[in-house]
Amino acid sequence: MKRKRMVAAALAGMMLLCTACGQEEETAEEEAPGGTAVEVTEVTAGSMSASYSLTGKVAAVNEVQVYPLLAGQVLTLAVGEGDTVRQGQTLLTVDTSTVTSTMGALQQSYSATRNATDRAIESAQLSVEQAQIGVDQAQQAVDNAEALYEAGAAAEQDVTQARQALQQAQASLAQAQAGVAQAQAQQSASLAQIQASMDQITTQAELGTVTAPCAGTVTAVNVVRGGMASSAQPAVVIAENSRIEVTASVAEDVFVNLAEGDAADVLISVLSDEPIKGTIAELPVAANVQTSLYDVEIALPADADPPIGAFATVTFYTDRRDNTLSVPTEAVLTGVDNEQYVFVVDTYAEGDTAVRIPVETGLVNATDTEILSGLSEGDRVVVKGQSYLSDGAMVRIVTGEDELPADSTADDAAANGEG
Repeated sequence: MKRKRMVAAALAGMMLLCTACGQEEETAEEEAPGGTAVEVTEVTAGSMSASYSLTGKVAAVNEVQVYPLLAGQVLTLAVGEGDTVRQGQTLLTVDTSTVTSTMGALQQSYSATRNATDRAIESAQLSVEQAQIGVDQAQQAVDNAEALYEAGAAAEQDVTQARQALQQAQASLAQAQAGVAQAQAQQSASLAQIQASMDQITTQAELGTVTAPCAGTVTAVNVVRGGMASSAQPAVVIAENSRIEVTASVAEDVFVNLAEGDAADVLISVLSDEPIKGTIAELPVAANVQTSLYDVEIALPADADPPIGAFATVTFYTDRRDNTLSVPTEAVLTGVDNEQYVFVVDTYAEGDTAVRIPVETGLVNATDTEILSGLSEGDRVVVKGQSYLSDGAMVRIVTGEDELPADSTADDAAANGEG
């Protein structure tokens, strides 16, 4: 009997415990807020544009290719990629020994020719001096003969003979003087020919020193010290005045909406995590024949200094519109027959309720979608948790992601009859 009483007491205690637990659960359910947890945002009005992002590359505005004008082995190389150079600075030197190998022989020939022609000129000048003496003597003979003739001491024939002798002496002098001029002319011609050959060698030898034709940044070096330089390939490439730009190739449907002066965001990851504000500097008149794309040039701010050759993400903005309504793109759902709709939260006496609103959309960019009809500025649109909703469902608005359900799938939306 005592044992039966103990069992009955135990059963009664358990019943009381279960009743208390049930009351606590009911109280908890009554205190918990009802409806699906969602996040909302208000429909806003402002400017909007479509955006297109693609890969570009940092390039020089004007690249100057420096070709060696003399082929040969590279003796010195003074620059590397990324170096800044000034106009006239030596970039490299090429071996000129094959060009200058005959210079010594030409110099010896020049000296020998000069010495020989100098002796010929000296000899001709000596003949002139001797001929001049003969002229002077003949002139004196003429003067004496004329004086004697006037005094009656000489015949007229003597005067005539003296004058003839003077003419012969003068002719000899002229011939000697012509010989000097001829010797000097021959010397000048011979020496000029040799000098021209030496000058040509000197000019070619000077070509062995390759200098920068402009100031700028070296973007490529295609030779190595000890290697061969060729006049058929640029040894060094220089970005003139270090000016750079970003080039990007776009398809025709994007190109037709671009204009020179339009802004573009340029993200160069090796430079910064923040995009740079660029400007479309030049649009091509035709597509690239090889790619069928249009190569667009984007100018960067003067203080931007990305490395040439770096990759960039370029974002173009087209179809700019002002005072448009827009919502985050993830808020727009697609139902049957491609109908687009959103859920708007309205507040009634019984609480917040999700209302399914068909919408007509316009521009779509990376983050937002333009709403052409169906919504008004200030409407509260569900941006998270919308795939769990149905028209008229109770909701509770939260702000933290931890309170939201897991990401939905298309099957979740289909289960709610939303297509």
